[in-house]
Amino acid sequence: MAQNIPNVDLTPTEIALRLSESFNSKVSNRQVNQLLEQLGLQKKLKTRKGKSKWQLTQKGQKYGRVYLVTNTNGNWTGNQIKWTEEVIDLLQKEPPWLTA
Repeated sequence: MAQNIPNVDLTPTEIALRLSESFNSKVSNRQVNQLLEQLGLQKKLKTRKGKSKWQLTQKGQKYGRVYLVTNTNGNWTGNQIKWTEEVIDLLQKEPPWLTA
């Protein structure tokens, strides 16, 4: 059963920008994706061509949705997970990119 989730529109890149501003320290979209995976919200899968893609987990469905997107050139179409504002709160609790 699908849940109504408002404002599911943040990409990992946008989340990284917000976290960078919040912590006054550079956070990359790769770090965001890795932490989302560590929190069990998404998992990394390999395609038949050896590329990686992210899959939303059942736990992640509380914070994100999968959308079919096409790049600006129109030469690539695929799934993209977009996240709610709530996920930023989760990522701010224990930011591993700031610990030594």
